[in-house]
Amino acid sequence: MAWNQPDPQKSPWGKRPESAGAALDARIKDWQRRLGELLRGGPQPGRVRSWIVQLAIAGVVLGWLATGFYQIASAERGVILRFGAFREIVQEGAGWHLPWPVETLYKVNVMSVKSQEFRPQVLTSDVNLVDLHFSVQYRFTDPMKVLFQVRDPEATLGEVSQSALREVVGQSTLQDVLAGVTRPQVTQRTHQLIQHMLDSYNSGIEVSSVNLTDVQVPDPVVPSRRGRVREAGPGLCQSHRPRSTGPCRQYPTECAGL
Repeated sequence: MAWNQPDPQKSPWGKRPESAGAALDARIKDWQRRLGELLRGGPQPGRVRSWIVQLAIAGVVLGWLATGFYQIASAERGVILRFGAFREIVQEGAGWHLPWPVETLYKVNVMSVKSQEFRPQVLTSDVNLVDLHFSVQYRFTDPMKVLFQVRDPEATLGEVSQSALREVVGQSTLQDVLAGVTRPQVTQRTHQLIQHMLDSYNSGIEVSSVNLTDVQVPDPVVPSRRGRVREAGPGLCQSHRPRSTGPCRQYPTECAGL
């Protein structure tokens, strides 16, 4: 055979055609084996396992960072603390802060007017026990004071309001509390005293109004009260005529709402 004549048993590139096809088949089978192990949760190559761990860590970090986005409404103010120390007050709008536990955001509504109602029993200056129904309207004005000056602002307001009303009614007669003419003076004095006490606590609460909506003599006191009306005669009945349901005659038992 001549030196330049090709060997019919060999490939022109120096390799047999069967060897390239066999290598491709082996690689495809290896890929199929790895894919099957990945789907079955069996032993995985180190590179694939590392990729999955990194992907899981990245997902956790992104989810943690996403918790730092916030939206402040027009009626709200946001207070941001960093490791428990005050950092800043944020106004209306969207923003982002470092998520917990690095930073914490507290929202305080400083625009809406809230209301609390109370039904205490109070003793007047002339030793009459009365049931009162009154309400207090208020709003938060300073988010920092509301959050950090008093432990429970609404509970503090309730205690202060009832204490102030007891003090004012305790200095007033039953007639002052019952009569429609003097009742606004009682509510005004109560309003001023509540605000004064809240300011002394540096609470950040502003009282807008106090309303005394109902005054009643407790049922156990009614019989003794009627006896006193009978003994006093028409004079006492005339003093309570604003609450009388009818004319005062021989026995004024229907006077003073009794």
